[in-house]
Amino acid sequence: MQITWLGQSCFKIEAKSGDEEVTIVTYPFDTEKTGLKLPRALTADIVLQQGPTLAHPVETRDGKRPFIISGPGEYEAKGVFVYAIPMLPEAGTSAHLFRIEAENIVLVHPGPLLKTPSETELQALENLDILFVPVGGHDTLDAKAGNSLVSELEPRLVIPMQFKVEGLKTKADDVTPFLKMVGAKSETMPKLKIARKDLPADETRVVVLEKS
Repeated sequence: MQITWLGQSCFKIEAKSGDEEVTIVTYPFDTEKTGLKLPRALTADIVLQQGPTLAHPVETRDGKRPFIISGPGEYEAKGVFVYAIPMLPEAGTSAHLFRIEAENIVLVHPGPLLKTPSETELQALENLDILFVPVGGHDTLDAKAGNSLVSELEPRLVIPMQFKVEGLKTKADDVTPFLKMVGAKSETMPKLKIARKDLPADETRVVVLEKS
């Protein structure tokens, strides 16, 4: 499995399913609003997001519409299982947490969370391997809340997101306060290549991905 960070809550997850290569893109963002760019040739088989309207026109490699998951439920596409777990409505809006199962690895992507999930919601996310966690504050969880989410879920590997990067128009804090709070070993890399056998067994590892 290979994971690339494209900025904000947007990741490209490339996984094998049988003899197929499956590409999952999470939360493609509005480039004008954020000031960040997405790859011009970004393609995906599966897109995860809130709401049915694509903020960025992602297509499959053959120019078709990808399988879009934008509402609560259980889904299977190309051998990848996705569980969109609903959160209690807040401020008139609804949201959901994504649990992804691919290559015998469980990934949890909560999106740009505004509040920490409830105990019931957290129970649905237990026994995960990789957690994508917002840490930049302002319109999402800050470093303290992100650290609390890590402590609650105890993932084997943590990938922070929604933090300040060069060119970002919207407000966000740096990733450094989160790294100090979480206290786990961290490293920075352009992209992450991982297999189940590579996941840490007895400790939490933090990987900070450089924006691609």
